Amino acid sequence: MKRKKLKRKELMAALLASAAVEPPRVFDPDCMIRIPDCHSIIEVLRLIKHGGPEWASRYVSMWFDGASNGWVLVYPLQETSEPYFDFMYTGDLAPQKVFAALLAKYPQCRVMDWAVGRIACVIVEGGEVERLAEIIRAFTEAAWGEGVAVVDVSYEEMGRA
Repeated sequence: MKRKKLKRKELMAALLASAAVEPPRVFDPDCMIRIPDCHSIIEVLRLIKHGGPEWASRYVSMWFDGASNGWVLVYPLQETSEPYFDFMYTGDLAPQKVFAALLAKYPQCRVMDWAVGRIACVIVEGGEVERLAEIIRAFTEAAWGEGVAVVDVSYEEMGRA
């Protein structure tokens, strides 16, 4: 378990470092594969959680329509009791302050890390797909100030050592 947490910390550090120099996340057909037939957060999470062993090595991006053109990146959900996700966060204030009411409402959540004006990462204790979908929807709606509807879904294969 400690090994898994170390990998998560290393991965998050790499993501945050790259976010500081890279432009905002956009669909890249050279490394991302579209997933048809997923039209809601719950459908995407069920696919990741119950879709077979290949989903244990895929990062899944949900792209949202609206003024924000927001995105959420969900990490593998299989064999984990603490799923986590990144989402577009354009604020300058610490997400712990901005989302204080949501963190109180969902005490199983905590902000794992964030980068000013770029990204926030939330970790959730417990692996219930329905609850995770509710939490993702709540955080993204609060961050973007609008209701969310998944427009597109894609995945990337994780690198392997």
